Amino acid sequence: MGPWSAARVHVTSALTAVVLVAAFWAAPRPWTGAVIALASALAVVALVAVLRGRPVPDPAPWWLVTLALGALTVHNVESLRHVALLGHPRGSGPVFDLSLPLGYAALLVAAMVVVFRYARRDAGGVIEAVLVAVGAASLMWALLLEPALTRADAPAGRRVYVLVVVLLITGIAGAVVRAALVSREARGTLGYLLVAVASILVGNAGAVLTADPQTQVAARWVGAVWVLGYLGLAAAALHPSLVHLATPGRPLVSRLTDRRLVFLGATLALNPALAALQHMRGYEIDASLLLVASVLVVPLALARVAGLVRLQTATEAELARLATRDELTGLPNRRAIDLHLEESVDRVRAGLSAGVLVLFLDLDDFKAVNDAHGHGTGDELLVTVARRLRAAVREHDVVGRFGGDEFVVVAEGDPDDLRASAVARVVEALDAPVRLGPVTASARASIGTVAARSGEPVTAAQLLSAADASMYDRKREVRARRGEDAPSRASVDGVPAEP
Repeated sequence: MGPWSAARVHVTSALTAVVLVAAFWAAPRPWTGAVIALASALAVVALVAVLRGRPVPDPAPWWLVTLALGALTVHNVESLRHVALLGHPRGSGPVFDLSLPLGYAALLVAAMVVVFRYARRDAGGVIEAVLVAVGAASLMWALLLEPALTRADAPAGRRVYVLVVVLLITGIAGAVVRAALVSREARGTLGYLLVAVASILVGNAGAVLTADPQTQVAARWVGAVWVLGYLGLAAAALHPSLVHLATPGRPLVSRLTDRRLVFLGATLALNPALAALQHMRGYEIDASLLLVASVLVVPLALARVAGLVRLQTATEAELARLATRDELTGLPNRRAIDLHLEESVDRVRAGLSAGVLVLFLDLDDFKAVNDAHGHGTGDELLVTVARRLRAAVREHDVVGRFGGDEFVVVAEGDPDDLRASAVARVVEALDAPVRLGPVTASARASIGTVAARSGEPVTAAQLLSAADASMYDRKREVRARRGEDAPSRASVDGVPAEP
């Protein structure tokens, strides 16, 4: 079976719905079940044809839908047999009783499999949509369904069954709405799924609200709603947007805001508030609603709060990282170097550290590379130098980009032991030329060093200034050998540069 166009699905679904609903209203009441059974059987045929006739991404949930419709078709056929052939007011027996919950269970699992795919990318949005839907279902239960079941003197098992079904189906409807907002490409299939889920919800509610007190037979229009629900499932599978259902769209961004916290608090307070309202009006508190709804709402609300807190924490951590990291090289930036060096100097002054060594590097030929080959090539050179420097120092040493083509290395320990080896490793790391596509560039740098020993009363600013001055002395020597103009020397602020 080849894929149908969206227009063909819309037209075929609309015509089939008109024909079957007209047949339903025209049929004698005992035989209306035949139209319902035909609608569910047609949906099974359509699903099997789609699943066997063309590739469907992730077909597992749709096979579950087929199983669900098969069970519901058995239920409808049993109802038809008892009502039309045996003359009973409604269906009964083990097959009739078991096929309905089996069909609902498979249908709910299939819907949750589809929804969970979106929940992985948009968990917060799906949770909020489910909470809104469950809140609406709680109101519908408290204001309409529970009073109707009380008037009908329904047993406790029947009450809990209806409550659980209504809450689950309404929650799934909310999740489907959220999925449709996120994934534009799959809205056709999701729209028909929403029609099906809404029909199931209205059918269950209508069966409770319109049931005859004596026979428990629902109003005639409830059967027409079931027909629309079955056709909605078939149309969802036939719609061409089904192929996009396995690839959820871009999730909507959510943040931890006062309004969102108020909303989550309201969802937690709704069911206790309904129980309090029932008590104030002199009615017996509906323990089933308070228990079942709370079992659904409280974990969802807590999960949403936890997710928002994790998102807020991750955002703050990322902002902090960006504030102390050089965007190009990923190394600590000037601010991070200053902070780290201040901490190291505090330990040195207090005698808690043997000393600290600062290496200040400035690339010798970086301006020539930038001028001749452009800033893109210059950036590649800086990234390569950063990678080489990080590999050349000890694990606990800090390498940072001070700015432009200047880098700083901070190493704690006895400066007399560190200086020769640290400088030698850096010089060796930068000695080899760098291949940047068709360009070969030098990575060599002028290196200034300065050290502070345990107990010396120096500051981080003085060490950086002295290291910078030492670097300019080296650069002046390099340029003097080349016959170039030497740069001006930076101020030292009273700290002698190391020779």
